[in-house]
Amino acid sequence: MTIAEFWPLCLQHLKQQLSTQQYSMWIAPLTVGEENGQWLVYTPNNFLFGHVKKQFWPHIQAAKAELAPADAPDLALKIGQGLRLEAAGNAAPAAVNTTAKQAPSAEQIIGKHLQAQSSSATPATPAPTAIPAPNAAVPDDNTTPAKRDAQRLSPEFTFDTLVVGKGNEVAVAVARSISENPGGHYNPFFLYSSPGLGKTHLVQAIGHTLLQLQPKAKVAYIHGQDYLRSVMNAARNNTFDALKQKYKQYDLLILDDVQFIADKTRTMEEFFYLFNHFYNERKQIILTSDELPENIDGMDVRLKTRFSQGLTMRLEPPEFEMRVAILQKKAQLAGVKLEEDAAFFIAKHIQGSVRYLEGAFKRVEASSRFTGKPINIDLATHALKDLVASAYKVITTEMIMEAVAGYYKIGIGDLTGKKRTRNIARPRQMAMMLTKELTSLSLPAIGSSFGGRDHTTVMHAVKTIADLRKESPDTERDYQKLLILIKN
Repeated sequence: MTIAEFWPLCLQHLKQQLSTQQYSMWIAPLTVGEENGQWLVYTPNNFLFGHVKKQFWPHIQAAKAELAPADAPDLALKIGQGLRLEAAGNAAPAAVNTTAKQAPSAEQIIGKHLQAQSSSATPATPAPTAIPAPNAAVPDDNTTPAKRDAQRLSPEFTFDTLVVGKGNEVAVAVARSISENPGGHYNPFFLYSSPGLGKTHLVQAIGHTLLQLQPKAKVAYIHGQDYLRSVMNAARNNTFDALKQKYKQYDLLILDDVQFIADKTRTMEEFFYLFNHFYNERKQIILTSDELPENIDGMDVRLKTRFSQGLTMRLEPPEFEMRVAILQKKAQLAGVKLEEDAAFFIAKHIQGSVRYLEGAFKRVEASSRFTGKPINIDLATHALKDLVASAYKVITTEMIMEAVAGYYKIGIGDLTGKKRTRNIARPRQMAMMLTKELTSLSLPAIGSSFGGRDHTTVMHAVKTIADLRKESPDTERDYQKLLILIKN
């Protein structure tokens, strides 16, 4: 067996073991080759090398043990470029789990999630099993309020613009199922998470899809504060009957940030009756909050129990791969090019909230537009320096060059120039080593910063300094002193 025969089988095996996002981001860019009787897997840059080595190399080695003959050559991971191959087709060997060839459906994802929780879950009140279509026979003169509330859906918040990852995969599958069959098994649907993780995007995507599938459906998207305000207006004008009739006409009711009606006795009472109407008529109710229903302070106990009787799900913060994918999606929608290293830098240092991540991208994009510079790691570092400063001191190539040049009493131009004398070459190698250790730059990017040098020159510099640190106390002392100077 050759590496060209093994690798497509390995890719197919990895596709079944990893999420689609993990595979496309970390495995698909890998290439292969063969040299001196050894099989080689290449990563295009140093960042991918480190992540693949740490997170996915055991998967690759396990695949080799399962799919390749016992006498197959050793497998090594290197930085470079080799032959790009595609995953094998459906004719995978028996050793590969062929049952996982197709991505699971929404119902399979949901079923697996619910089955995993069934042993500890408290039986809930059964949701209606009938799934009626929305009322299509509505006079035209009654559609204006419904259309007006449907127009509150942001045109950007659709499933097409939503990035799916581990933190929201099941919730997205549920949402898609609801948009196709409103008022069914997942009614009410209660979605909660910390602020800024995409609750509003996901629930509005349900409304958009339902309107696409059933154009005559009536969809209401209302924020908790707006519903509170409408009840207050009804109390002031004594128009509760009109308020009830307004909301009863809808087929899908989305109440975002339901916690805002807590402690408001009359508002909670009105919503209690509205909720019962929707549930009894088998119309879909979708609610969002920052907390579980039982943890919402001041919420009527009757509402808490009703909120919990359908399906309650939590959105988790996006993992690193998902944050990178979100940034790439934002760049695609904005029509700008986001360099890989810049996406990695932003995703690494802006964590937790999708809202913060989007804000960081907008700042970087604006900086690029106003300066006319590409969105690379240098621009991202400069644009976001105040955002990440509290948790991380932004270290740039320029900072490292200044520290190294000052320490060795040479000019910064010497580090990027052509001179190869020992008193210049060794500081240059030290600066390259420190840049590799203290920044997210790839080896080619580091080489480019140091006068357009090749990535192999950077690799040689890193190895040289690493060896000298072991052999020479003076080199190790210089390295540690420079670390302190740069970081402080």
